[in-house]
Amino acid sequence: MTTAETSSNSWHSIDELATAVRSCTACGLHSTRTNAVPGSGSSKAEILIIGEGPGFNEDQQGLPFVGRSGKLLDELLAAIPLTREDVFITNVVKCRPPDNRDPLPDEVAACRPYLERQMELTDPKVVVTLGRVSMLRFHPKGKISEDHGKILEWEGRILFPLLHPAAGLRNPAIKRELQQDVLKLPEALRQAHGVSSVNNDDEINGEVDTSAPNSLVTQQDRKLNEDKEELEQENNNRPSSQTADAPIADGQLSEPLLKNETTKEEKGDRQLGIF
Repeated sequence: MTTAETSSNSWHSIDELATAVRSCTACGLHSTRTNAVPGSGSSKAEILIIGEGPGFNEDQQGLPFVGRSGKLLDELLAAIPLTREDVFITNVVKCRPPDNRDPLPDEVAACRPYLERQMELTDPKVVVTLGRVSMLRFHPKGKISEDHGKILEWEGRILFPLLHPAAGLRNPAIKRELQQDVLKLPEALRQAHGVSSVNNDDEINGEVDTSAPNSLVTQQDRKLNEDKEELEQENNNRPSSQTADAPIADGQLSEPLLKNETTKEEKGDRQLGIF
């Protein structure tokens, strides 16, 4: 049994847990880290945002999402509008793997008690996952290409999967998807307060998408989809000189399987991998 597993019940606050993370030696990542990255934001936030793990910049500063992906995340939150102080941001693993490699199963397992206790302490209404691998932690049968931007129910909470900001930096079409999807977050939060009634009555505001189990789809969702279709149609009708940045074919809108975002010229912003 790891140090994290034996101590999880003794963490009575987010600050106590953060202190434990910073001194954790439950897996080999502690020997190569500069700083552990417990998370940051409001301990009373109704929205918990979960990435995969720290990159170079996060390891240097001890804070989550402080590189280019973090800047895009800030922009997405500002569109709602929200700030980092309105949410809590963390990752599945709290230390950066060497050379930004994918975290190993034992590393993920060592950090699992931290994430689970963070969820207990913050008790969020909405869990926002960033990217394919983070979503699979809660929705193992899901497909990010199909489920991003959907409002799902997970163990009495709302699960709101988003494409990863790092993928948005590399693909303009994915960035547009992100910008459209994040506008549904306020509706996800509103629906979160009605999850219990959905479980009991199988309806929310009189309307549920019964074709997708645990999917809470409202008229606003459909309106956003209609707007998205109109935008895509406009792009298709533009002259070729105006569509250099047009969306890629539907089959290419899913996240690329990025293994390592850090380059020699540009350190940081990994936050992707398999766990």
